[in-house]
Order: sequence, then structure tokens, then C-alpha cells
Amino acid sequence: MRQTEIEKAMLYIEENLTRTFTLHEVAQHCHYSPYHFSVSFHRTFGETMKSYLRKRRLTRAAEQLKATDSSILSIALTFGYGSQEAFSRAFVEQYGITPHRYRETQTPIQETHPKPLLTPRQGGDSMQDKIQQLQEQIGAHAPANILHVLNGSHMLEQFKANKLTKENATYVPFNEAMCWGETEAEIFSPSFVQARVQSLQTTEPEYRSIVIESLRPLFEKRFDIIVLWFGDDMFCQLNLITMLAYLDQIGYEGDVFFCMALERIDDFLADAYEIDPRGYAGVYQSVLCNRQQPTTVTMPVTYQAIRLYFSYMSEGSPIVDYIRRHRDKDNLVADLLQQFPEYGLGDRQYEQMIELYG
Repeated sequence: MRQTEIEKAMLYIEENLTRTFTLHEVAQHCHYSPYHFSVSFHRTFGETMKSYLRKRRLTRAAEQLKATDSSILSIALTFGYGSQEAFSRAFVEQYGITPHRYRETQTPIQETHPKPLLTPRQGGDSMQDKIQQLQEQIGAHAPANILHVLNGSHMLEQFKANKLTKENATYVPFNEAMCWGETEAEIFSPSFVQARVQSLQTTEPEYRSIVIESLRPLFEKRFDIIVLWFGDDMFCQLNLITMLAYLDQIGYEGDVFFCMALERIDDFLADAYEIDPRGYAGVYQSVLCNRQQPTTVTMPVTYQAIRLYFSYMSEGSPIVDYIRRHRDKDNLVADLLQQFPEYGLGDRQYEQMIELYG
């Protein structure tokens, strides 16, 4: 599909989310046969139109649950569900939480944005203002003795470059990729370090310099509040699980807040979300050590990330299928970065996946 045809198809889908339509209608709108459109859509986006449409409708439904007083049944009918029960089943499958509970708690979710992205990217002053406001909101609890843990050195550099750091707070990066390779139950122990060194194909001195030393204030100082700045994609959420599990492991008793980056639109959620780290050591061990569903209830965005994590390296995953269909394509890594933002993987992970599956 050419770029203009892709945009035409996606705009048609976006404008008709609240009515029933068929693949044949979209194909006809773009002057394709249904078969050609279906094959082209899957080849271009790594999923079927039906799968994409379901996720977009559930994202829009979640927006209405947060922003309106409309009944759950009314929202269900608006987005094509024949009953509240059918809508609730689909919502729980996607987010791991019922519509009613989501409306009550408004916990963070990973939204499915239009492909190609029709939503304007925020960034710039808008994002910086939100970061400042989030820090002020949290600082109202305790103006000093706050540790900010950011998902990687790049985010920390951006904070510093845009003068978003506070003089009386401490900022450290968590330079890991916990969604890649093996790990150990006791976080930051010698056996953990060895497992991560092997998984990341680095040396112990380099790992300790990049990961452990960067977190030194977390190990050596006492903080009343810890703020975790992580994104909504799989990569960031697995790092978030690990950091929460470490706080559980050491019995941290202060307040913990999660500030979620909306990676695909360069923005942040407007509110910080308070998290109790108790139980996350069990989540970490179930998910990252044993590759099993945790028994502890997590945030919807974390639930979504865990589902992606369990399948992204397996036969038949959208990423693996895409690599095999496009193995001879130039700039395949750039394509993967664009097509699968919900995973949050970087160049290095995709290069290794291409070696494995290409």
C-alpha cells in the first residue's frame, strides 16, 4: 500500500469507529480488492484490520469512561458491542481490569494510537510544562528528599537540557533492558549482575559502571519519596516492574509515584499515580524469572506489557512475522521501530532479532 492509500484507509477507519463497517467497505474506499487490502494491511502493520480496530475502539471507549458520565452500556453500544457483558469481556482481555473499576481508579493504560499516527505529537513546551507540574504536584507532599528514577540516561539528559531538574531533588537513570534475556530473583545481587551481563553481552565492569553506579544514591541514601518516570511501552514497563520489585525487596516504606511517559506522542500523563510496591517482588519473579502470569493485580498498562513480553519472541508474534516477511528489506530496523512502538524495543534488540529470525 502506498502512503497516501494507507492514510486514506486509516482516516476512514478513524472516522467510522462508532459504526459497523466491513473490511470490504474500507477496501472499496481505497480502490483495493478485499483480499489485496487485507494482505497489504497485515504486511504493512503486522496485524489484521480486525485486531487494530478492536484496540482502537477499546482505547476510545476507555477515554469516554474517564471523561464522561455516560453509562457503560451506552459506551459499549457506541463502539459496536451488543451488550455490556460483551464489552466488559473485551475490556478485561485488553486491559486486565473491568470498565467499572477502570472508571473508578483511572489507572494508566497503554493506548492504541492511529496508524499512521494521526494524533499530533506533543513534545516541546507542552510536555515540559507537564513534567514541571508533575514535580510540583509531588513536591507538595514533601518539598525535599525526593529521588527521581528515570528510564535511561537519554531521559535524564533531556531533563537536564530542558532545565527540568530541581536543585533539592536527586535524579538517577535506570539503564537496563529487562525485557531482554535472563535474570535472577534477587535484584542487583552478584548472580543478578552475572545473568544480566551475559544477556546483554557486555562485561561486568561495564555493566556495573552503566547500571549499578548510576543508581548509587538509591542504594546509599534514604528518601521519603521515590518517583518513577517510565513509559507506557513493554520495554519501560518491564523496567518499572524491576524497580518496584527492588523497592519491595528492600522493604521501602516511603511513598512511590509513577509518572507515565506517552512514548508515541512525546507527552506525559497529567497526573502522577501512587503505587504500593508491596507484592511486586512476586510479580517480578513470576514474569521475568519464571515467565508466568502473576497472581498480584497490576496496573492495566503493566498487564498489557506482560502480555506482549510473553509472546514477542515466540513463533507467530507480529514482530517475528514482520521480520520474516521483510528480511531482505533495506532499513528493516527503522521499519520495526516505526511499526511496533508499543514494544519500545531499540536498535540493538531488533538487530539481534533479525539475526535470530531473518
